[in-house]
Amino acid sequence: MNKRAITIILILLALSVVLPIVGCYIGGNAKSITYEDITNFLLKGSSGDEFKDLIIKKCRIPPILGAVIVGLTLAGAGLMLQTLFRNLLASPYTTGITSGVLLIASLVIFLDNVSKLLDAITTDYITKILIAGWIGGIFAMIMLLIIAYRVQEANGVIIVALLLGYLLGGVRDYLIANAEDIQIHQYWEFVIGSLTRIRLDDMAPMTVCTIIFVIGVVYLLKPLNALLFGERYAKSFGLNIKKTRILILFFASFITGAIIPFVGSIAFIGLIAPYLARPLIKTSDHRYLMPTSMLLGAVLMVLCHIVSLKYFVPLNYIYGIERSASPLPIGAVLDILGGLLVIYLVYKGEKNIKID
Repeated sequence: MNKRAITIILILLALSVVLPIVGCYIGGNAKSITYEDITNFLLKGSSGDEFKDLIIKKCRIPPILGAVIVGLTLAGAGLMLQTLFRNLLASPYTTGITSGVLLIASLVIFLDNVSKLLDAITTDYITKILIAGWIGGIFAMIMLLIIAYRVQEANGVIIVALLLGYLLGGVRDYLIANAEDIQIHQYWEFVIGSLTRIRLDDMAPMTVCTIIFVIGVVYLLKPLNALLFGERYAKSFGLNIKKTRILILFFASFITGAIIPFVGSIAFIGLIAPYLARPLIKTSDHRYLMPTSMLLGAVLMVLCHIVSLKYFVPLNYIYGIERSASPLPIGAVLDILGGLLVIYLVYKGEKNIKID
């Protein structure tokens, strides 16, 4: 039993519970809502004011819960892909899954005819983007599974998937080059990544998808440990490599395609959380590494969400005009803080982190 890993997992579990509660208190700028209102709402189910209850329920709680779900799922998917490909740079983004989501969503944003096709299902613009994202996720998942079935080596899968991502990105670039300014702005708002677009009604499907993903993760813990020593070693112990590869790619693609449409392109968490988890618990055993990575992902996402709400970009200084401050996109916060953490670890001597 790894006492160090268990202790860290318990600490991260406590933080993943405490930080969302703290985020409810400080994660907003409505001065009319006091700490007492938040306390009453959390303990009694109501602050005593219907308008305040509506703000807390629809504006503060969904992004906080969404941060936990996004961190848990994308960090878990990132770790699975890094183990499968034996590459610390593998993530839902580098495997082309995110590119598929963004491509179909961009078709709805840039092409009116495609958007009108979804009018039979819904006329709500945000819901159209969600549906388009799910379709893109399914498309990317099918393509990735076909590649995994046809290609023999894991490295070959990631190379072809990366090239597929560039291909889909090229189509998006063509659409952007021929789009109007307002469409480009809408696309940027979707791509940059934000938790504030999560609605209360979105929590149910996000939670269901997370439960399915966690069940798949538990089932794959032993195969993931076997893959630590390479596919040949795992095969010698009776592991069905092709089946395992397809299952890993299926669950990673499934959760990425299901979650990304709600929040946009928040890809870095799937790379940084597993990277930080390894030196933290000093073991590659997925029985400990997987929960550590997932909980660390949740903690990082909640922290970045709080930072993104409390600090603003002074646009009047940047553009030289009178303009109100704009909240920092959580994708930008995550990239900056995460990148600095990784650089610090490498500088301090953690550059020998590897998958084994």
